[in-house]
Amino acid sequence: MTVETAFLLVLLVVPLFYLVATLGRAQAGAYAVSAAAREAGRTFVTSPDVESAAGRAVAAADLVFTAHGFEKGEGTVSVACDGGCLESGSRVVVSSEIVVPLPLIPDFMQGSVPTSVALTSRHVEAVDAFREGR
Repeated sequence: MTVETAFLLVLLVVPLFYLVATLGRAQAGAYAVSAAAREAGRTFVTSPDVESAAGRAVAAADLVFTAHGFEKGEGTVSVACDGGCLESGSRVVVSSEIVVPLPLIPDFMQGSVPTSVALTSRHVEAVDAFREGR
């Protein structure tokens, strides 16, 4: 009875731990990419001028990625302006992406199974209609 229990325990618990670890990492990536796009958009539209807005948006996104356990530079952020950037009433579209590597996949299986998951998010932030012209 003990041998069967030990065998079944290993057979069932090890894949369960792997599944939990994989889903946890993918969920962290999903939260990170969503929050990075949102915070980059908010930071961009509250910037004092267009010249510093892009740098501030990237810095905000990097802080979010780091807070979710990713290294600086793993995630990317791109900003596009609908109309003039930072003009009152215009919109700013922020896209973010991160590639989350799946844990414990050996190198020899790279061609037959996916080893990473690409996650993307898009956020549209409106520039305040009462913003001063700069």
